[in-house]
Amino acid sequence: MLLTAWPLTPNGKLDEAALPDPDLERPQTGRLPRNAREEVLCRLFGEILGQATVNIDDDFFLLGGHSLLATRLVGRIRSELKLELSVRTLFAHPTVAGLAEQLQSANAAGPRPRSRRGRQP
Repeated sequence: MLLTAWPLTPNGKLDEAALPDPDLERPQTGRLPRNAREEVLCRLFGEILGQATVNIDDDFFLLGGHSLLATRLVGRIRSELKLELSVRTLFAHPTVAGLAEQLQSANAAGPRPRSRRGRQP
């Protein structure tokens, strides 16, 4: 949000109560999904990042993503699209368009490893 001037108290300090409420709705700019895979990826990006809309050119990390959310996103992609994907690939291709292109050559996801917790040796 751009302000022309900071609201100040009579003492010259920042008047936080006078600050306007932030506009949390991002304008929809960029390209829309071109196929079903990109639609799923846009939805998953939005769900993980708490964004109402994501276009195929939005960067996961510029929208607030970090390594823990990247891990969660990769898990959701594996479970919904049934494709293997590494977190490293997401870091290298952080947009929906870039990730969708990488997924074209991805292998099918295998079964998830089972936990050894509770097993007797």
